[in-house]
Amino acid sequence: MKLSRFLNRAYFLPIILLSFFQPLAGQESCEELIRNNQCIDAIAVCSLAAETGDPKAQIALSRLYSSTLYGDFRRNYKKAFEWMETAANQGDTDAEVAMAEIYMAGEVAPMNARKAKTWYEKAAAKDDLDGVNGLARLYRYGSGVRKDQEKAFEYYQQASLQDHTRSQVGLGMAYRDARGVKKNLVYAYAWLSIAAEKITDQEYRSYRKDYEDRQENLNRDDPQCEYVLEGRSFGHIFAVGYAKQLLKDLKKRLSIKQIRKSEALAEELKLTIQ
Repeated sequence: MKLSRFLNRAYFLPIILLSFFQPLAGQESCEELIRNNQCIDAIAVCSLAAETGDPKAQIALSRLYSSTLYGDFRRNYKKAFEWMETAANQGDTDAEVAMAEIYMAGEVAPMNARKAKTWYEKAAAKDDLDGVNGLARLYRYGSGVRKDQEKAFEYYQQASLQDHTRSQVGLGMAYRDARGVKKNLVYAYAWLSIAAEKITDQEYRSYRKDYEDRQENLNRDDPQCEYVLEGRSFGHIFAVGYAKQLLKDLKKRLSIKQIRKSEALAEELKLTIQ
């Protein structure tokens, strides 16, 4: 009888504890705490969710450990790597791309382009466009692979036709510089304009000003983590801004007739984008 009671209690104890620590109605979640810049509380809540096997919480926790700035917070790259790898090993594509980027950056873990390639391939196999773009960059620069501009072009094109902004910029540059494809400034201008038009000039200036103002007004006496999950959105905005600059420079090299031809081509290409 006593054994039966013990087993029942032992079985239900983890469930009771889990329900106790999970956010209650009205209580902030892991990601909400991050957005509200409550970094220490976020680590506590994200840790509980991560321990249950939630890959999104594991990714968030990894980002907190690797990217929280200022105050008396000390980054923990070991834990950052372990949690991101745990999420990636569960097949989460965001984590797989993040593992590749970790190996390419060489900060959280030693740089290893071959390991990066493995993780990009895992994500790309599931049609993750950041994974496809990552492979394009590896072949473009010959990182961890033999440099192959034609293969890089193919990957850029694959992702561009699925409306991946950074790849559209890469494709435009490939046409501009004759990398993996015959030089064609009309096509270069068309692809760069498709990427550049995703945010208006006014919106882009507003984004930049807002970012610069927030950086200037940061309270560096306290930990700052509200942007640790914004990598992809920042990457998109940066890519659009870069496309605008490239387009401005390229415009000086084209005639009015070529620009009009490029603009018409861009409209045709948009119809092929999924």
